[in-house]
Amino acid sequence: MNKQPNSCIRNALSAVLLAALFGCTQPTPKSHHDVIVVGAGIAGLSAALEASAHGAKVLVIEANSVGGGHAVIAGGFAMVDTALQRKKGYKDSPDIAYRDLMAWGETADPYWVRRYAEESGTDVYDWLTAAGAEFVVIIDTPEDTVPRFHFTRGAGVNVVVPLMSKALKDINIDFAWNTRVTALAKNRGAIRGVVGVNERTGSRAYFSAESIVLATGGFQNNLNMVRANWPAERNLPKKLLKGAGQFATGDGYVLAEWAGADMQRMDRQVTFYNGVPDPRDKSGTSALVAENPAAIWVASNGRRFMDESADSKVMAAAVDKLKPVSFWMLFDANGARRLGLRGAPWIDRDSVKRYILDNPVITAKGVTLRELALKTGLPEHSLRTTVETWNRMVDVGTDFQFNRFSEEHQPRGIQSLSKAPYYAIKIYPLTRKSMGGPAIDKLGRVVNAAEHPVPGLFAAGELTGVAGINGSHGGAGTFLGPSVFTGRIAGKTAALESSARKSPALVLAEGTNALIEQAVADGKRPGYWHFDVSHRLVSERRYSCNACHNESAPMRMADNRKEMLARLDTCTQCH
Repeated sequence: MNKQPNSCIRNALSAVLLAALFGCTQPTPKSHHDVIVVGAGIAGLSAALEASAHGAKVLVIEANSVGGGHAVIAGGFAMVDTALQRKKGYKDSPDIAYRDLMAWGETADPYWVRRYAEESGTDVYDWLTAAGAEFVVIIDTPEDTVPRFHFTRGAGVNVVVPLMSKALKDINIDFAWNTRVTALAKNRGAIRGVVGVNERTGSRAYFSAESIVLATGGFQNNLNMVRANWPAERNLPKKLLKGAGQFATGDGYVLAEWAGADMQRMDRQVTFYNGVPDPRDKSGTSALVAENPAAIWVASNGRRFMDESADSKVMAAAVDKLKPVSFWMLFDANGARRLGLRGAPWIDRDSVKRYILDNPVITAKGVTLRELALKTGLPEHSLRTTVETWNRMVDVGTDFQFNRFSEEHQPRGIQSLSKAPYYAIKIYPLTRKSMGGPAIDKLGRVVNAAEHPVPGLFAAGELTGVAGINGSHGGAGTFLGPSVFTGRIAGKTAALESSARKSPALVLAEGTNALIEQAVADGKRPGYWHFDVSHRLVSERRYSCNACHNESAPMRMADNRKEMLARLDTCTQCH
């Protein structure tokens, strides 16, 4: 006996599920497009632009009220054999890059690493510069034998703005802002639509398309999801701070898993080990990234435990052995001027002093080392011995404990700790990036455990762990560049596979709201996160309203392309 429901039963079930979400009658789609892209981060924008370039009518659905995602505050792009590298005399090649990426990542996917090494110079660098991005600096990094970490004049916002501008000018690309996708919809086994909830009004709607591209970012702002997928070989810190983007809540993972995706490498996560609690986060769970080349790091026993300038791999291994998995960043009055923080738009020199250095909840301060030991709970004798030993090593020019400096190697920032007051900041691990997710094939199609494509479903960017390009260890610039790369691949295939037919009978995903809707901003109005953050900063810095608003950008939500384009010019006021 065939136990599978026939089409009449499937349609009946469809009507019941739709009624539960929308009322007594089955609704018609709010809109129909060739391609829907979920997420307006750098992967989503790349997918949308590529889909449009291949003739598709595209809808981009974004939970925030602005585009760009985490890339707005991120850094640079790792790209291979570019015009800027050649201009600066760096001789790079796909073969060199392949060896570097495979060696650093250890478990990286050979196919995707080779493809990115061969194609990133044209498909990422040339494509972004043609869109208006201008790369001017290349930084050397520990994992690369040839410098390939490209930067614009500032953060990733200078790449996001040209892409956003291009998308807003594209008449084939529509946007649905403040809309969180809470379910996928099926038609005869194929993914043919999404259900979205407007974060500001609470209203639900569903949107149909022939192809759905998930580009929702990672899950590193969802601590429950991070802990559930924590690597077995690493100690799970008792205190773990959130250091990813506001909207990196794991939405796309829930959706993809329901659709039947093969979820791979979910325990491959990039964790930073230099986090400071954000003093302006009332929940106490968000982090700032702290750096100080003039500081030394001491464990709970008051002693140094590693070369503070070591690469991220060495740092992770050393900090992971500590009990608890945290340490103190120690510096003096001279070193206080070298403290750097990133991760929030309000950070400037005055705010660092006010919120960090002069904040006893974050920073312990003592006129003497004895006072500092009392405030931190560190053993006074060990602390004093550590500082005295450090100062002697600085005087003779050799770190005989961990080889941070020597007579032949004298990095900037090395100085004795001798000028009161002395400072100590407790440092914690912070979540950062995801290196696993739904598996994709060479065309950007989501595949199941049998490596068969899930019809109608595509994925790109950090959601996929950027296709395994990082392996087990995230590298510098190997998220933004591969996000653009995989976004373009998924967007092209989604456009080519889309058709003109509508998707009539929809079966909605059950139970996909739980993880998606648990990440609501702490005490803030749903759908107004960016508005609240930006306008609080405007108030604190006493900007006038006309610094951002004028006739082209009136004081209300931008509701057309012309106004959205005008708003792009204001991004750099904060970023």
